[in-house]
Amino acid sequence: MIQCPDCRNTIPDDSAFCDQCGKELMWCPECKRPKRGTQCPVCGNDLIPGRKYIAGIGAVGEPSPRTGPSGTASGEGTPPAPQMAPKQPAPQQPAPQPTAAGAPAPAVAGKLAGNGWNLPLREGIFGRTGGIWPELATCPYVSGRHGNIGAGGPTGWTLTDVGSTNGTLVNGVKLQPNVPVSIKAGDKVRIATLDFIVE
Repeated sequence: MIQCPDCRNTIPDDSAFCDQCGKELMWCPECKRPKRGTQCPVCGNDLIPGRKYIAGIGAVGEPSPRTGPSGTASGEGTPPAPQMAPKQPAPQQPAPQPTAAGAPAPAVAGKLAGNGWNLPLREGIFGRTGGIWPELATCPYVSGRHGNIGAGGPTGWTLTDVGSTNGTLVNGVKLQPNVPVSIKAGDKVRIATLDFIVE
């Protein structure tokens, strides 16, 4: 966990934005901490906007240092760099599992629809700092690493909350962290403050 240099609240260490005040963080690529201003007062490197810093970590494992413009430190020590799961190619949609004799197989869901978006269901992590749905980068209440979509289960897909700040709900029931739940067409999914229908 890290401390937001603006509102001083504790937030996940893979955040591009503060989950509490919504402000984009400025990260030092050398110290691996968010700072205020545009230049790290400890090492002198230019600070990088949170979205670019976290995206660089997800792409290559370590951000490339940059030098140049001012701020104040917010915390001591160097935490391990946040890691994003590598982006996986979209798998073929899993086939519906056979059911008891005479019962039709449940429909395999293909997307989350809502908020003007159609988010395709495919395996991978999702959150504000990257992953399978880059649209979520604009939502300050979605955690940096919010949840995960997995292939499998009787309806084709599972949804897992990975310990987000503002939670994930399926049909009004809050998911327990790191416990996969099968989702199917017609289910209502809430990611932080965003409401979707599984289609």
